Formats: sequence, C-alpha cells, structure tokens
Amino acid sequence: MNKIEIHICLNESESWDTLWRWLWFTRELWEPRYWKEESDALKPVFRLLSKFDVKSVLDCSCGLGYKTILFAKAGYEVEGSDASAIAIKYAPQLAKDEGVKIRFFHSRYEELHEKCGRKYDCVWSDNFDEISTYNYLRAAAKSIYSILNHNGKFLFVATSEKDLKKLIEMEWKRRERFHIDPPFEKGSVKVTRVEVAEKTLEGILEHNIFLIEEQGRLRAEIASIMNPRIKWTFEDFDKVLKEAGFREVYINRENCVVAVK
Repeated sequence: MNKIEIHICLNESESWDTLWRWLWFTRELWEPRYWKEESDALKPVFRLLSKFDVKSVLDCSCGLGYKTILFAKAGYEVEGSDASAIAIKYAPQLAKDEGVKIRFFHSRYEELHEKCGRKYDCVWSDNFDEISTYNYLRAAAKSIYSILNHNGKFLFVATSEKDLKKLIEMEWKRRERFHIDPPFEKGSVKVTRVEVAEKTLEGILEHNIFLIEEQGRLRAEIASIMNPRIKWTFEDFDKVLKEAGFREVYINRENCVVAVK
C-alpha cells in the first residue's frame, strides 16, 4: 500500500489558508446553505446600520467575501479585507459571479491603517471576538479606531455572559463531535473533509482533515481552527476599545457590540 502524505498546518494562519483553499474548491457542497446562514447572521447588523448614518463599510474579516457581497447588495459602499491571502485571492471571483464589484485587500488587523488608504463610516468584523491574545486584541482595536470617520461605528458580535466556562460547556454539549462531508470531485481531484471537534480551555478546536486523492495518490492536510474561541467577556472588549479611544461602547439585546469613535 502506498504511504499517505500528511501535512499538519504549523499555525492558525496556515490553517485558515488551507481551510479557505479547500472550501473554495468544494463550495458547491455547502454554498446554498451558507448564503442563508450569512444572510441570517447579518440581519441584526442591518437593523443597527439602518439607525446610523452609514454609507461606507469595511468588512475586515471577510473570508471569501459572502458577507461583503451581502453588504454591497444591501446598498452599502463596501470593501473587504482578510489576513488570509488565499481568501482574498478568491473573494473577487465570488463577487464577480454575484454581479458586484468590490475592492478586496490582504491585511491583518494591525496593518489596516497602512493598507486601507481611506476611512469608513463603519467597520464590521465577525472575527474580532476570536482573536487569540490580549495584546493582539489591543493592537486590533487601535488599528480599527484609526480607520473610522468621526462618529464612526465598529460592530461585532460578542456575549454578555461572564461565565465563559459555562459557555464552553454549553457549546460542547450541542456540538457534533465528528462529521464527514460527502466526497467532492472536480477534474482529477477528489476531496473529502473530516471534522473532529475537541473541547479546550478557550473554546472548541476544530480539526479539519482534508483527504485529497489525485492521480492515484492520497494525501491529508490538517487545519485546526478554534471555532468558536470563547475567551473574552464584554468587559474585556469594553476595556481595550476605550483604551483605543472609542468614546462609547455598548452591547445590545442581540449581542451586537457597538463602539463609537
């Protein structure tokens, strides 16, 4: 029997690149469902934005650009950024397929003030609460503050719950521990994704195992992502955002945090 080549991603950055690469390849499997999930996730955000005088938005953790496209279709002048070069490679193609023209650019949070070249009425992120260290949380908050217009809004979803251990246990109880996607074949490549969940002190670690068959050879690429990371309370966010200069920070009933410059 031929040996199976196994590659384990060395860090979270490489894991995200690997995840986006193979999710793009297999998107026909999950895309219809995902559009609805992303649309539902943005409903409370759109309700908030309708109350603010927002015209321009940066989706600063855009991934492949699904939410960014929904912002565009809702009438906002939107741009998208992500720390994954792979995600940014494919996002413009998705936007083109959906009939919208959007600027996407590669940037980590702390680089936004260098990469944007402009300011926005609103910055949205569905990843800010997933940041791994307190120092990076502070750096991200400062960078986001710097690219907002006066009275601009930074929006992200968080929790008002203070007992994070309780939240982790609740997530673990409802979580599917093991899942296998149907094999997906395109051209000479067949991919099967296996997901194994692991409970940790910071949340749920997803091990995404991509089994790739190509030209009679089998290899595996393993990308581990903390999803969700349950590490920060609202008090943590309130502290770092006010340190960054935001004059008002609050969380609404739908768990959307609003920070006002």
